[in-house]
Amino acid sequence: MSKRNLIISILLTPLLALLIWYHGGSKPLSQVEVDSLISTIQQQDHSPGGRHDLKALRSFLETDDGQPFYTVNLYKYHPKAQYAPDSENTKRYIDNNGRAAFDRFSKVMVRLLASHGSHPIFGSNWAHDESSAWERIVIVRYRSRRDIAEIFASNEFAQASEHKWAAL
Repeated sequence: MSKRNLIISILLTPLLALLIWYHGGSKPLSQVEVDSLISTIQQQDHSPGGRHDLKALRSFLETDDGQPFYTVNLYKYHPKAQYAPDSENTKRYIDNNGRAAFDRFSKVMVRLLASHGSHPIFGSNWAHDESSAWERIVIVRYRSRRDIAEIFASNEFAQASEHKWAAL
């Protein structure tokens, strides 16, 4: 192998590995994996976060095809963040609006997405009028249903959910 071909191989190998990782090629979740992930999510502290529709989530995970998918998220923020009265964040963020609370959640979520080969592909704060109650739209590409379930099952997501639900 020539020196040039060796250099090209060295440079292309990490890129190829990154592309394979990013595009997934994941096998569908098994029933055992679905049960385990749902169990973990159910055991999380549901106050103030953890507001998953577990029946719908289970159905979504059980029909996994291992392929990437997209979510369209529409947000309407509370004028004032709605932390639970017994939360330490109630006093800490007493004057925060819903958008500020959601930004705290987003900092955690973007990091979790990136670690699972997923990311937002579009976001916009459009000037809503009487025709729309929404203030923000975000489209997210997930590498697989396994990835979103692992994010939901993480302690980091469960902790950050307090900010999400205070915001929306």
